[in-house]
Amino acid sequence: MLKYLSVFAFSTLLVFSCSDKYEQLDQDDKDKEPKEETVKPLPLHLIADTKKAGIYDMVLFTLKDSTYKGPNESMVVPLIYSNLDSLIWQVEGSSQKFNLLRQQAGGYSFTTEWGHHFYLPGTYKIFLSGYKDNNRLVRDSMNVNISASADFLNVSWDQVKNLGQNTGYTSNGTLGYEFHILTEKKDDVLFSGLRVSFDSTDYMKPNPGLADKEQAALSAYITQLYGKAAFEGDEAVLNQQFKQLFKSSVAKDKVLKIWKTKKSNIALLYQKREFDDIFQYWVHAEPIG
Repeated sequence: MLKYLSVFAFSTLLVFSCSDKYEQLDQDDKDKEPKEETVKPLPLHLIADTKKAGIYDMVLFTLKDSTYKGPNESMVVPLIYSNLDSLIWQVEGSSQKFNLLRQQAGGYSFTTEWGHHFYLPGTYKIFLSGYKDNNRLVRDSMNVNISASADFLNVSWDQVKNLGQNTGYTSNGTLGYEFHILTEKKDDVLFSGLRVSFDSTDYMKPNPGLADKEQAALSAYITQLYGKAAFEGDEAVLNQQFKQLFKSSVAKDKVLKIWKTKKSNIALLYQKREFDDIFQYWVHAEPIG
């Protein structure tokens, strides 16, 4: 079954504050007819522990009241802002929103710190919006710069971390799926694997069509990150190239694509699975040489 280590941690390190640029959200909110000019904005801001990170590095986001100078701010902030109707954290370009404030029967749930992992390099704009009676009372934004400098995903072949640990990297529902990386060494061969799980899927039940979703997500992602595959389509050529380029004796039924980079050989593989071993598609990578 699906077993992985969720990378998630809390910290009190606050490095930088945020800009206040809401051009796109202002346009999106016209349908809501906010009345921001008639209400006083609240002093709640979005903080991150870093503004530069690599793909799969955790960026820790924190809420901070710029006017509060007392102790235990992480406990006080939920009390101050619990009367909001919603408090939304959103990554630009994603249709999914992370609601930090969830009203519940007899109370509420309030998230003040959370970790997030970015899967692709680029500059991401992050928004924080708080609403009450259709007025946006909280508005803040910031940029996070993400790079990709490792040999394969976040793996540097000459200094492997988390060897033998199957690690899941949360995306807080912003993509609808999460990636998992497992790097191993067997028979003196070092290799790494990438798998995907979907937020809306009940893995306790049979899921017809799940394999197709895995294939589409993994293929699109590796192509975005490393470009067009060097080999695909011809089954005989793919099998021949896999034998030449890869050292691992990996159990598989089919090789679908092979990518080549300066440091890694990468393949999209398929194996028919039984119900108790859910992943049918995965990405296999080995160092060149």
